[in-house]
Amino acid sequence: MSALTRRDRLHIALTRHVARPILAHVSSQPVLRRIFEACARLGLRPPPDVDRHVDAQGALWLRPAGVPREGPVLLYLHGGGFTLGSPRTHAALAAHIARAAGLRAVLPRYGLAPEHPFPAARDDVVAAHARLVADGTPPAAIAGDSAGACLALQLLQHLRDTGAPLPRAAVLIGPVADLSGDIASRFAAAGDEILFPPQWPARILEAYLPGVDRTDPAVSPLLGDLGGLPPTLIQAGAGEALAGDAKRLAEALDEATLELWEGLPHVWHLHAGRMPAADRAVARIGTFLRDQLA
Repeated sequence: MSALTRRDRLHIALTRHVARPILAHVSSQPVLRRIFEACARLGLRPPPDVDRHVDAQGALWLRPAGVPREGPVLLYLHGGGFTLGSPRTHAALAAHIARAAGLRAVLPRYGLAPEHPFPAARDDVVAAHARLVADGTPPAAIAGDSAGACLALQLLQHLRDTGAPLPRAAVLIGPVADLSGDIASRFAAAGDEILFPPQWPARILEAYLPGVDRTDPAVSPLLGDLGGLPPTLIQAGAGEALAGDAKRLAEALDEATLELWEGLPHVWHLHAGRMPAADRAVARIGTFLRDQLA
């Protein structure tokens, strides 16, 4: 990976000195959701000439210029710690990936905790995929970031186990894969973690998994069977707390490409269009998907 630019370092500083303190001190999920939505509207830049529409189930469809109306589909599952985020907050990132890969993209809604704890999000994602298959548009690829990557893994395991059609490729960005153990201590021990304070994961688990066995493979896909899944690209920050999950996933999957990027925060890809390191990462995702779907 090439050296960080001045613009990269600016976004890293904003993550460390603005986003991280907000996550440490604002405990209200509704307030954090509003902050995230506002930041996405003001600060995230989609590529130009992207056709957008929302279907009857609230899923957001994106078609970059030059992509056929009936072209293959990327199912993108947004992150946000199972408590934040929406298709709107991740529309710019998904559109950049779709343009790089020459695909349409669809971002379904799913229930957020604490109002909708596990397994609501997983069930919603499974249902969204089933609707795509029923409509004759089974995804050619599935991608997700952070909690969305966890949901992507859960969905892939479900598809394999039920005999439903699997995509030809998967992309996991800063994946959450093991929710067991002392999560807060893992984050506190990650000295190069730029975004997340230890308070954040502890708060998320209380909201998302109240009374749930976190070692259940349905909750922590890394603790389940990862055989038989499609070729997967995994990208994460080399120093982030979730780099350990990324490494373990790469070892457990049948065919995985692992990229650990030095000096970058969790899901820096959100700043594609403004941050050169994000543009480079998205370009690599596009190349991977084009190669797998060729």
